[in-house]
Amino acid sequence: MKQGRRTMLAALLVVGSATAAAQEFGDNPACAAPAKLAVPAADQPDAAARERLKDCDSESLYYADGGKPDYVQARLCAYVERDKGNELVFGGSGVLMMIYANGEGVARNIGLARKFACETAGAPAELDGRLEHLDAIAKAGAKADRLDLCDDITSGYMMGFCADRGASAAKVERDRRVAALTGQWSAADRAALTRLRVAADAYFDAVVEGEVDMSGTARGAMAVGAREDLENGFAAALDAFEHGKLPSGDAAAFAAADKALNASYAAAMQHVKQQSAEGLAGTVTSDGIRVAERAWIRYRDAWVAFGAQKYPKVGADAWRAHFTAERERALKEMVSE
Repeated sequence: MKQGRRTMLAALLVVGSATAAAQEFGDNPACAAPAKLAVPAADQPDAAARERLKDCDSESLYYADGGKPDYVQARLCAYVERDKGNELVFGGSGVLMMIYANGEGVARNIGLARKFACETAGAPAELDGRLEHLDAIAKAGAKADRLDLCDDITSGYMMGFCADRGASAAKVERDRRVAALTGQWSAADRAALTRLRVAADAYFDAVVEGEVDMSGTARGAMAVGAREDLENGFAAALDAFEHGKLPSGDAAAFAAADKALNASYAAAMQHVKQQSAEGLAGTVTSDGIRVAERAWIRYRDAWVAFGAQKYPKVGADAWRAHFTAERERALKEMVSE
């Protein structure tokens, strides 16, 4: 999961990475004193722990989405990651900064938190914000709020990673809701949902890759946000259908929805061509829209097949009309943005 996220965001954030890397350990004069602080040997992993944690993931241990955080193991793991070069955004020194700032699994130590804040890559303004935040925690003492790596972000680069961090937590809760909805379903119903999920993933991927403008430094956040909107819509649809709010409509309703979709699709394609001709084009292309449209057709048909299994009293044209109208609204929104 984490590796997949890093791979996706790395592809989206090439420009942002140069900005993030611009602030290296020691560039800020405020980091001179923290740099000299020694880390207590007792806080670090011994040889056996280093071997055990050689492939660990401090982000998962620290946040434990849907579970109980293990701050002690997160700290030990973060030291292992730090020694590998701090190549992780949510790992290594970033996690250590939070652990020492919040006193999680170890005594609060603002000096060490400042040391690790200085080692955490980011825009200069982000480092300034974190150091100011740590000063405020030191003054507030026991009444201080928790610090999170995403509290003081200023760059599009970090917006992407922080959006994805939030999405990881949201996915756990969303999966729980879907599991509660489908827990009593038959094996055939669950198998139909699995097939639908495959088509949904392909369509959602095509939308993010082909219909989201990735031309700004906040492209990672835009990509994550677009995917989250689609995932939340999918879960909301399952919830609505399972609670009796099923689609209605006949062949005429589907024909009307399909006509409107064709018009909006043509408008979206023309809009992209016009933007390109005027030198205003982002990364969305007619090819990207075309690929997403084809993936959507398979997604719509997968809903028809799923509906025939799970809700056999609802006709195929009702499903087609419902999801065609949904796609038409999405294309209109893409053009308006």
